[in-house]
Amino acid sequence: MSQATNRCTALVRSLPERLRPDRLPFCSAFFAGLLAHGFAFANMLLNSDEISSLFGKGMTVASGRWGLELSSLLFPDVSMPWIFGLFSLLMLSAAACLLLRIFQIRSPLLGCVLAALVTVFPAQTATFSYMFTAPSFALAFLLATAAVWLTERESRAGWLGALLLLLLSVSIYQAYIAVASSFFVLRMLQKLLKDEGSAKEILLFGLKRLALLALTLGLYYLSIHIALYFYGGRFENYGVERERSMLFRIAVAYSAFLHTFTRGYFHYVRGLFSQILHALCLGLTAFVCLRWLLRCRDLGKALLFLLCLLLFPLSMYCIYLIAETGVIHAMVLYSFISVYVFAVLAAERLEGPRAPAARRLLALCLALVALGNCYFANAFYLKLHLRYENAYALYTGLAAQIRQTPGFDGNTKLAILGSAGDGLYGIEELDELDLIGKAEDLANVYTREQLVRRFVGFDVPFADEEERAALQRDPRVLEMPVYPAYGSVQLIDGYIVVRLGD
Repeated sequence: MSQATNRCTALVRSLPERLRPDRLPFCSAFFAGLLAHGFAFANMLLNSDEISSLFGKGMTVASGRWGLELSSLLFPDVSMPWIFGLFSLLMLSAAACLLLRIFQIRSPLLGCVLAALVTVFPAQTATFSYMFTAPSFALAFLLATAAVWLTERESRAGWLGALLLLLLSVSIYQAYIAVASSFFVLRMLQKLLKDEGSAKEILLFGLKRLALLALTLGLYYLSIHIALYFYGGRFENYGVERERSMLFRIAVAYSAFLHTFTRGYFHYVRGLFSQILHALCLGLTAFVCLRWLLRCRDLGKALLFLLCLLLFPLSMYCIYLIAETGVIHAMVLYSFISVYVFAVLAAERLEGPRAPAARRLLALCLALVALGNCYFANAFYLKLHLRYENAYALYTGLAAQIRQTPGFDGNTKLAILGSAGDGLYGIEELDELDLIGKAEDLANVYTREQLVRRFVGFDVPFADEEERAALQRDPRVLEMPVYPAYGSVQLIDGYIVVRLGD
């Protein structure tokens, strides 16, 4: 007992020295994250899911996210932007430090910039617009990164720990399996570039990690059924691809990866300047890879290197193998940060008198990408804020008009028909910032009844879907003008009818 106590005491005392190399990258990640996301922490930004899940975690076990349900033990079922945002940044910053340890990044400058990119990446910006799950998803990202780090120990305890952490990560958010898979492929590429073992040894290194991923997914599938048995209900496999062949899905994954750079998919690469910065990063990576291939005299290693290069985009976009393209958005592909990790690994393999200048150029490019992401995040949050202010103003004015309608009382059912037009709440200058798509359209979201109740404070009974459908066919309703014109709010057959749009 005393021996165990002594070991724990020694470990605690050694922590400051062990964590000393992480101080700068941790601070870089944390303060860059504050710069990018501070507005989201200080304001309540809404979308349709945030409105309905203000006091919950959304769909959990039914969508296969039983870990998200468990995360309520750590993060209460109340969407609290400030504390949830800070907790998320702390976990993401810790994950960034683990990332640097996994790949043994030596350059302090590149390490700090790469750590900052982790917290300001647009996938995280999208995640912070769903604040009710933000700390849970940050925990899932940290668990996935920690799982990769544990495999580096190559011990039985390390593998068991990695399996458990990766299973928990996937149970919170399934898409983060791609984070682990892309890191594993990168580690193989790094070992080849650094000549760390024979082709057979590195292949075995990769196969063991592939087996870990397969075992994790198998256990995850089993765990879903166990969770549903105890929790009740059935699995809602919304968004799961069932109709397309596997070859088609693979082709779509590669196409999406290419279009991320060329067409601005997911807003990771935005505009000409960002394309130039990313082209420089890709160019440096390609130069190092091509030079290594030309110098390589081991056919087995060369073929394995080419195979890893081929699999690298698929490892990042592997979610396309199981999910419909319509449900894949910016939040899902956090694994794209592996592109920046690869560029840093390539820069560290540069040799010669020009190598330091090339590394500084890469650091500048990545810093500019990070700064652009900060600007983008703040503009995106501004758009969400303005959407909320406009929707709030719309429904506050509407509530006042409803209260003044002759015949209205607290028991009168309200039927809001149609959709508001863009002229009521549009912000044309920010329309291109569609990071989370239609969920930004607060005036017409499917949860607008909850918006009216919770945020406008107008608690009235609402007509159900069948009642609204009957009213929409009523000739008197069809003759009503569109809000806010006079006559757009009327009492018809005991219902307060609002014709918000066609």
